[in-house]
This record gives sequence, C-alpha cells and structure tokens, in this order.
Amino acid sequence: MTSLAPSRRSATTAEPPAPARRRADRTPYVLIAPSLVVLLGVLAYPLVKVVILSTQKWGVAQIFSASSAPTFVGLDNYTKLLGDSAFWTVLLRTVVLTVAMVGLSMGLGLGIALLMRQVPAWCRRGMTFALVMAWSVPTFISTEVFHWITEYNSGVANWALGIQPHNWYTDATQGLAVATAVVVWGAVPLIAITLYAGLMQIPSELVEAARMDGAGPWGVFRHITLPVLRSLLAMLTTLSVIWDFQVFNQIWILRNGAPSSDYYTLGIYAYVKAYAGHDYGLASATAVLTVVALLGVMVVYLRQIAKIGELS
Repeated sequence: MTSLAPSRRSATTAEPPAPARRRADRTPYVLIAPSLVVLLGVLAYPLVKVVILSTQKWGVAQIFSASSAPTFVGLDNYTKLLGDSAFWTVLLRTVVLTVAMVGLSMGLGLGIALLMRQVPAWCRRGMTFALVMAWSVPTFISTEVFHWITEYNSGVANWALGIQPHNWYTDATQGLAVATAVVVWGAVPLIAITLYAGLMQIPSELVEAARMDGAGPWGVFRHITLPVLRSLLAMLTTLSVIWDFQVFNQIWILRNGAPSSDYYTLGIYAYVKAYAGHDYGLASATAVLTVVALLGVMVVYLRQIAKIGELS
C-alpha cells in the first residue's frame, strides 16, 4: 500500500486542474482574436458595400448628384449579367487562363523542386537565390520587363525567333500567352521552394529501399514522392487558382491600361463596367459572383490546411 501512494501523488500532480485546462483550450482563440478583428474591420465593410451596390442602380447621376439616391433593383443586375453573352465569354476566358497558368506554374515548380534535390549543394544554393530574387521582383517591374522583351521593333523575343518586327498583342491569343508567362514567372519560385521543402521530408532510406526493390525513377515518384507531396500539391494548386483567377495587373500593364474586349478577364470586365461604363451596380454584381466562385475554392484550401495539420 505504501508503495502505491507516491505514484498516486505523482499522477495527481501531473494533471493540471480543470480551470487551467479550460484556459489552455481558450488560448489559441485569444491569440487569433486580434487578427480576426482586423480582418473583419478591413474586409467586412467593403464586402457588405459591394453586395448592397449589386442590388442597386448606381451610375453617373448618383456620383455627381447628392439628390439622386440609388434605386433598389433587387436581382436585376445579376439577371442582366447572366443574360449577357459577353459575360460568359469573359468567364470562359478567365477559366481557361487560370487552368493554363496554374498548370504551367505547378508543372514547372515541381520540376525545379525535383531538380534541386538532384544537383550539388552549391548549385542548389544558386538556384534558391535566383528563385528568391525572381519572386521578390514587383509585378509591375516583371511585367514591364516582359513588355520590353516582346517589343515590336527591338524586342529580344523577336530577335531570337527571327521575326522582327512582330506585334505580339495584335492577336489576343499571343498577348494572353505573354501575360500567362508573366504570371508563371512570378508564381514558380514560391511553388518550387515550397515543394523542395516538402521533398526534404522524404527519408532517403525509403527511396533507397524502393530502388533496391527494383523501382525506377517513375516508380519512386509515383509511389513515394507523389503520396508525400499530395496534400502540399493540393494546397498550392488551390492557392494558385485563387491568385490566377483574379489576374488583372499583368494584362492591364501589357496593354498600357487600355485592353480590348478580347483581353477581358472577370477582374478587367468588372473594372471597365465600373469606371468606363459607370455601371457600378453591374460591376458589383460581377465582383460578388467572383467572390462566390472563389469561396468554393477557399473551402477546398481550408480543408487541405486542416488535413496537413492532422498529418503533422
């Protein structure tokens, strides 16, 4: 009996009292509360304002005349938008561009990450430095560089391809291809570095064992590398979809702030409707539909974050 007493006392002292456990359970929520308050303050009002505007007729009269109050039109802006064939063309173009940008970004990022694992350390450090430098370049600067590369008379691309002079922007397909290249250029560094960090979590003994069992490079990638990176790939893909679906700056800058209608994405379409057409209700409806579409992608992203947290 006496030998059991110390163990009972140690078990009792090892377990914190109930109030302490409750305080510990609340600690994460207390720590994250300030950030949530700031986010709500920054995002809540603009989002609510856009939703309200999307149900109103708001044009030039409401801008320049205080006596002209906006008229509530309910879902008329949404009906008008969904009945416009130009909107569906813009939506399809946005989806196709997003698929192309995300596919190229993820493919090149994964390829560079796999290459970084194979090269010597000095080469890997150089690649990492180059990726970070490319990532740190502001969007405006990188877009202007690509604009200079594809310049009509003296562009490097035209000189290398032997097609001087050539205008890349007369045909919207070529112009959007340049915009896609700018987006991919800016997205690949983060993807490559993140995936390389994920590759470093794969035990080398596991890879060696697979090779000893007769697995080739494709077998190792399919049965070991890909399962380990699956959650990380899903998370990066979801983030890339959210970013690329909203592409605006690259196209706007390449077209000198005046893109033709065959360059419109959803972001540019909403901007033009608001500031060129002065139809802020219709532009707000476009923004709301874009947010709704991205919310679905956001749910997938949050699920991947939760899954990664469970695996860790």
